[in-house]
Amino acid sequence: MRQFVALLIREWQEWRMVMAVVAAIYVLGLVVSTVALHRGSEAFLAGHIHAGIHHDHDLSDSDDFDDDPFPEEEDDAEWISPKEMGFFSLGEILRFSGRADLILFGWTHMLRGGVSFINLSLLVLALFYLADAVFKERADGSTYFYRSLPVGDGAVLAAKLVAGTVGFLGISFILGVGSVLFAQLTFPGGLAEYLAAEGYAASQVAIMDLLGDWMIFHVLQLLWLLPFAAYLLFVSTVTRSRPLLIALVVPLLVGILWRYLMGNNAFLSEITTNLMVLGDVLGNEWLGHRGPGIDPGASIELFGSFTGYIFSLRTVVSLLVAGSFFAGVFFAYRKNLAVS
Repeated sequence: MRQFVALLIREWQEWRMVMAVVAAIYVLGLVVSTVALHRGSEAFLAGHIHAGIHHDHDLSDSDDFDDDPFPEEEDDAEWISPKEMGFFSLGEILRFSGRADLILFGWTHMLRGGVSFINLSLLVLALFYLADAVFKERADGSTYFYRSLPVGDGAVLAAKLVAGTVGFLGISFILGVGSVLFAQLTFPGGLAEYLAAEGYAASQVAIMDLLGDWMIFHVLQLLWLLPFAAYLLFVSTVTRSRPLLIALVVPLLVGILWRYLMGNNAFLSEITTNLMVLGDVLGNEWLGHRGPGIDPGASIELFGSFTGYIFSLRTVVSLLVAGSFFAGVFFAYRKNLAVS
């Protein structure tokens, strides 16, 4: 076990610069999103106060029947053109929503989108890691060194597979939950007071439910995406150049040939079905998309339960396919193919 942990640490050390860049981008994203939310909150509150003062002024002058009831200049002054509003003007979006439940509804969707984006980004990064995991060592000759150590080939390859799957998914889970906690801690005070006046609060987001649901979703991703990970590792082991390109292009060419000969997209549909179903599962458990429906003080769950999807035939088939690919990785690695 100690040897296996040492292998995992080695994999981490080889990617420490990449992880440092990921950490820097993550922190920058948190800062930018926080600043944008605070500026949007300030713009909303300023507009809300201005609208209240303007409304009071109109009521005080309501008995003056000599004035034009439709002053054109004042209407023009209040009008906000699309150019002035800006395509991504969060302040104006908050101002037009107005209602506290709509604001909280939109904020929870931002949280869902944030954790999902973090997850997707790390999955893409895992593609590069898995495709390069064995190929890079064969290219620089370090395979001979590691095979001279008192560690079995299976342990070396398993460490790479675990690092490329459990490792990246674990980072995705930590960063995703961390972003939600950070968003709650840095929620604008003025906007929080506005929500509190109607009985709402950013703390209504159920963090404990998010921890359980999001962890189960990552376990589901691990099980259903394991065949893709083992396939990338297999290509990394057998190819002599550009493993990621070959891993993507070969199935695409086979799919095109299949369509030409058979007249359908059955091959591409079959090999990507786990990806498509995962997207459907996330969409089905993406709560709140049917409308605000948020009651004051009520707990808000960001996602539903993913547990029921794990115990399925798809999981069993995915594990069998992943096992077959990993067996191919093991036998190809033992041949220790040279790299041109």
